[in-house]
This record gives sequence, structure tokens and C-alpha cells, in this order.
Amino acid sequence: MFVKFQKKFNILLKNRNVIIKIKRVAKMNIAYLYYTEENADFRGGVLLTDEKTKPIEFRITTEVSLDELQKIIYGDSLKEVLFKEKFGIDLLNALKEKYDIVLTKDKDLLTIRKSIDAPVIFVRKFDPFMAKDKYSHKIINIYNKFDPLMITISKEDEKKLISISKALNEIYKNFNIMEPFQRIENAIQYIAMNEKNAKLTTK
Repeated sequence: MFVKFQKKFNILLKNRNVIIKIKRVAKMNIAYLYYTEENADFRGGVLLTDEKTKPIEFRITTEVSLDELQKIIYGDSLKEVLFKEKFGIDLLNALKEKYDIVLTKDKDLLTIRKSIDAPVIFVRKFDPFMAKDKYSHKIINIYNKFDPLMITISKEDEKKLISISKALNEIYKNFNIMEPFQRIENAIQYIAMNEKNAKLTTK
């Protein structure tokens, strides 16, 4: 299910990881979970970074293509089976390095917290008109370099919300914690294009 090119990626970063671990002050490994949907083609990726958003490990699923009949048969369970299990839990379990938190742009993925051993955080741009609740907290960049964010945590980690918010706020002073999502999307597009080109050359 998973593309295995990440082994080379990890080898290239092996020596850098040693340096990172020595220099880290407030260590936090963040697993960015993201998936793309183009027509009937789906693909998920997870990028593990340190607190400076430097890459540690990257995993990606093979492309999953569904026809209209399959979509009809899966119905509402499609997101549960495909997005949560294959693009969520399976990807995180495939990581060799430990992660401290999971960031996602899909609120529905908060439910995977029951199947993993780390807090899952739904993150998006802050909207002053959005409803507030006890599971959410605002993240800001004190230098106004990045847009304010809102994080929402699953109820299992309600007591950790403030500490996680403070940690992310500290990181957000210097590093855009939303940017790694774009890296995953770019990587998925790059790999998909290479695969298509490879198929064309073999014909």
C-alpha cells in the first residue's frame, strides 16, 4: 500500500537527524497528515518533521482509484474506510520514527485518536465568527508573519489543550506550521506525474 522511496529519503537525512537531536531545545516531532482527491483518484501522505519543520520521515500511499459504482457501494463509509483507516491510521503506523502530535486539516480525522498513542489536532485559519468551544484554542504569530490559526483537539486530550497550544505557539513564532501540508501536496503531485510519465515511456 505504501510507496517505498522514503528509504532513500531517510538515509539522506540520517546524519542530519543526529545534529538535530543535539541542538533541539524543546523537541516535538509533528506528523502532518494530508490526502488529496482528484476526480476519482485518492492519495494520502504523512510528513514527520521536527519542531523547526525540518523533515524527518515521509510516507505516501499508492494511488487509490474508485469508479462511480464503488463510490455508491461505499457510500458514507468511504471516508471511514479510506481516509481514516488507510490514509490516517495505516500511514501513521508505518512511520518508523516517533511522533508527539498529529496535525490535520480534516476535522473528521480527530476520531483516529482512539487508534493511536498521540494527540490529534485539527488546524485551520482563525475565523473570528466561528463558534468557540472548550476543545479549541487560538494560535498567533506575535510578529504578524503568519495568519492566526485555530486548533481543535479531541475530547480525549482536553487537558492537554493548553500545553499543546503553548508549544505550537512557540513554534509559530518562527516557523509556519501550516506550510508542511503544502509540501505533502506538492510531493504527491510530483510522484503522480512521474508515475504517469513512466507508464507512457513503457508503452
